[in-house]
Amino acid sequence: MTTPSSADHPPPLDATPARALGDFIRAHRERLSPQAVGLPPGPRRRTPGLRREEVAQLCGVSPTWYTWIEQGRPVSASADALARIAVALQLSRAERAYLFELAAQRDPADPDPAAADAPATLLQTVQLIDTPAYVLDRQWNALAWNQRAADLF
Repeated sequence: MTTPSSADHPPPLDATPARALGDFIRAHRERLSPQAVGLPPGPRRRTPGLRREEVAQLCGVSPTWYTWIEQGRPVSASADALARIAVALQLSRAERAYLFELAAQRDPADPDPAAADAPATLLQTVQLIDTPAYVLDRQWNALAWNQRAADLF
C-alpha cells in the first residue's frame, strides 16, 4: 500500500498565507458597524459588520477584487491598496503591521530607515568612538553603529 505524497495533494486552502490574510481582513470587517464608518445602518443584515461592497467602496477598490482577497485567492494586493484597507477597517497600529506582514508587503506609512531624523554629523561621529556605540531613532530602529557595536550584537 502506498501513501500519497504531499506533492499529490496541495495544502488546504486555509493553510496558505492568502487565506490567513483573507481571514484577518474578514474578521475585522465583521467587527465594524456601518455607523462606525459614517454609513447609515440600512436594512437588517444577515451577518455582523460591514458588507464587502461597503469596504470596497471605502477603499476605492472593486467589490470583486476585495472579495477575492477575503476568499484567500492568490491576487496581488499593492501596498497602497492594503493601506486603504487598513484605514477603512480602522486597524490599530499593531493590526496594520500584522496585515502587511501577512501580505508580505512593506507598509508605505512605515518610517524609511534611510530617512534618518538624526543629524549627519551624529551618524558619522559613531564611527569615531572606540567603544560599542549606536544611534537609535524614536521607534528604536538602529540608524548607525560602529564596528565594535556590530561585533557585540
